[in-house]
Amino acid sequence: MTLFSIDVDAHLKKAASHTFGSPSHYPVELVRAALRRGARKVDVRIGFDRVQVTDDGPGMDRTAMDTLRSLLDPAQPAAVKEAAVESVQTRGGFGILALFAASPTKIRVENVSVLGKTHFLFQDGKLAKLYACDLNVGTRITLFARAHRDMKQEKKVLEAYCRSVQQDILLNKRLISREPQLSRQMAMLNISDSPQIAGGVIGVPHTGDLCRLRLLDRGIPYRYATLPPYRGFVFEAAVEDAGTSDGEITKNLLDHLVEFAVHLYKWLGRNHAKATPETQARIEELIFTYCRLTGSTPGNENPSLLDHFSLFKVYQAAHMLSFSQVVRHFGTSTVYAIPRHKERLRYNTTGKTVLSLTREQADFLVNHKKLPITFLSPVLRKEKRIPTFLYKVKRFFKGFILSLLPTPPEEDFIPRDQLSSDEQRFIDALNGCLSRSGKFQSPRLHTLEAVMVHSKRPYPSVPPKNGKKGDGTPYPLLIRRHHPLVLKAVRAVEADPANVEIFAPLLVR
Repeated sequence: MTLFSIDVDAHLKKAASHTFGSPSHYPVELVRAALRRGARKVDVRIGFDRVQVTDDGPGMDRTAMDTLRSLLDPAQPAAVKEAAVESVQTRGGFGILALFAASPTKIRVENVSVLGKTHFLFQDGKLAKLYACDLNVGTRITLFARAHRDMKQEKKVLEAYCRSVQQDILLNKRLISREPQLSRQMAMLNISDSPQIAGGVIGVPHTGDLCRLRLLDRGIPYRYATLPPYRGFVFEAAVEDAGTSDGEITKNLLDHLVEFAVHLYKWLGRNHAKATPETQARIEELIFTYCRLTGSTPGNENPSLLDHFSLFKVYQAAHMLSFSQVVRHFGTSTVYAIPRHKERLRYNTTGKTVLSLTREQADFLVNHKKLPITFLSPVLRKEKRIPTFLYKVKRFFKGFILSLLPTPPEEDFIPRDQLSSDEQRFIDALNGCLSRSGKFQSPRLHTLEAVMVHSKRPYPSVPPKNGKKGDGTPYPLLIRRHHPLVLKAVRAVEADPANVEIFAPLLVR
């Protein structure tokens, strides 16, 4: 009497959907299984009604064949089937689990190993063992899958995951182009073997402040992880798993990777001067991040990463200073500097050593290293002689032309009571400004008094003629009533009487 039964097909479909995530991923696991068996070449055919994977490896071993028979043979006991289902849900058994991910209507397996040739077909819930097998080496697995599969996505996923495999992977008779797993990094370094990993690659990324870790199995990623900076280092790693940790990211693994990250950071520091400005900024960002997170400075770390490159530029000098040299040169005194983006301006350094700093460098020295910095102000450029001469010539001709024009007669003067209230307030504000500020007075007269006048002269005001000296009588400064500048000044002073300070120099000149 059977105490319990198991629906192997339903169980395998559920396990495959949870394991692979994407329904188009299963060809990748068939390729990985072939590489794990030692294949040097894998030929994948993805067609409308089938997926076929052929390799030249030594073939499936007895354990794998027994597990496969246990899953496919309906005569096997339920307990044996349950144990087989559990075994294929480990990373080593993903290759067999992938056979069921596409819900195939028929599975054909041809295998050549030291045990001989094996050929069987599973269809309609029945397992048939066949004796004809035209393979001479390796394994050929054919899945007769339903036509509703997304073949385009299956091909795309296979190429994306297998592009860093060193062995030949053919997709529909076309060799998948090889590309390093970390092909777009600033710097890369090979990782040596350790008890936890079987080598790989580590690189420093162009952007970001996270450690990205990609675990590989036969050059194919099987796990991704994103971590905050570890021990102050930002890196991206693709490591080949040794099969001892089953994908667990341990502290020993990270410490092993950091050893190579140190070498990469030092290499970047030594090559800082040769890099492009964008790369230099990224190198400094990485080093500054490391120092902020670890508190590393020359003296409490041996050796310091800051001593492996000189990044502090000396103004108007060809050499650069390292952090230690900056500390030794300035000591506890003030660091004199100028902004790097304003280096084109002129500065009076008075013989002092002045640094040309970027915003990030200045922030690092001030806020993290607590070094006092004084930024020099640029020297104002001297007035150019030709524009100054032309301006004086213009003023001379203006005064000369005004001296030739007759002064408006007194009957053109507008009495105060004929002015509007806005104009009266404007004249009062202007006279108050003239009396308070001596710079608006004529050098030949004691005081000026603004008076509105009807005039068609080109300028807003008419300067007074020479008068008697020392009699204390104010002399009229004639303001053209309808000049556009005067009208604008009247409106502005009405809104804000203090605005007369702005218009007075224009009206008096």
